[in-house]
Amino acid sequence: MVTSSEIIDLLLLSMRDAFLAVTVFVAAMVLLFSWLQYATAGRFVDWIRANRRLQPVIGAIMGITPGCGGAIVMMPLYARGYVTYGTVISTLIATLGDAAFVLIGGAIANPSLIGPVVMVHVISLVVGIIWGLGVDAIGITPSSPLGRFGSKAPVSSLPDNDPTEDFDVRDDLPREEPEGFAYKVVHQGYLVWWGVTGIGLIFAILLLVWGATGGGPELDLEDGGMNLDPFTLGGFVSWIGLLGTILSIAIFAAQRSIFRDDSEASIGDKLESLRETTIHAAQETSFVTFWVVIAYLVFEFSMLLGGFDETRLAAYGAGIGAILVAAAVGLIPGCGPQIIVMTSYIEGILGFPGLVSNAISQDGDALFPLLVRHRAASLWATLHTALPAVLTGLILFAMG
Repeated sequence: MVTSSEIIDLLLLSMRDAFLAVTVFVAAMVLLFSWLQYATAGRFVDWIRANRRLQPVIGAIMGITPGCGGAIVMMPLYARGYVTYGTVISTLIATLGDAAFVLIGGAIANPSLIGPVVMVHVISLVVGIIWGLGVDAIGITPSSPLGRFGSKAPVSSLPDNDPTEDFDVRDDLPREEPEGFAYKVVHQGYLVWWGVTGIGLIFAILLLVWGATGGGPELDLEDGGMNLDPFTLGGFVSWIGLLGTILSIAIFAAQRSIFRDDSEASIGDKLESLRETTIHAAQETSFVTFWVVIAYLVFEFSMLLGGFDETRLAAYGAGIGAILVAAAVGLIPGCGPQIIVMTSYIEGILGFPGLVSNAISQDGDALFPLLVRHRAASLWATLHTALPAVLTGLILFAMG
């Protein structure tokens, strides 16, 4: 029988480990890529519109950038008729959304994952380009799902692409309106969050060094060993991990969105202001933290209550069924469930074919703005990302 003390220990360990093993590294990557998006915002639209045949390639490159920002800003371009439907498909196939940061953070903490993490990004990019170019070559659109092999498509409701019209994609993105207590929690509490995260990052790096040299405090992020004595080094580090997770959950709750953190409003603010870029990075990382904690708890309680061990869970994650399930999870809009899938790979539970299947199938947060602007396109796009996801996963499985 599971005791209350065991449950509390699992909860505390999951909160601590999620922050020190994942969050702090994710935060550094999110801030870097958010700054790059801010620095280059609005400079690529004219180039995209002038190179229509290469748009699926450009879309895949935008999608493969970690986070959902690159994919989200492509959706208004399709709604205005500036890019092809194949561009939408290539972008959605290539994007890993915020789950990409989980993989990158895991690779930083565990260098043996660098190769697979690079490969899943390369595979997603290549499949996105090939599938997107194929969609345009066959003439597939939301109103003509079979392209030239189907009946003649009705006239598109999208506006014509006027090459003489000046357009900045940021003009099509709404802005957040300051309102209420939740807004203040995020826009005032982010400085405290970054302070704790900065300290946590320092200790997380030291833990990696200490782990390699055999020194440091009694703090094992693999096997537990909770120390809450604040007057010892190990206890202080544990409290940093717990405090960081608590602050992250507070910021996550203030966003009032369970499955996604990126919206057109948040992206619009981020592209216009360096301060908003920093705030959004805290929001994005807090979102990832919440779902990583959920993933840790799911895995730990599965082993505790279900009598499973990591070997049995890994056996399930290496089969064809795992590929189909991972692709099915990718059909769910938003990044939250996808983060659980990525975390399961980092924990050694899900096999590489399942990881690739989910990476191709998922659309991150980019499907939401497309759903609002063009419902038929978003529904067909979900199918067009699921098919290559399953096929690629099965091919990798057959290759061993």
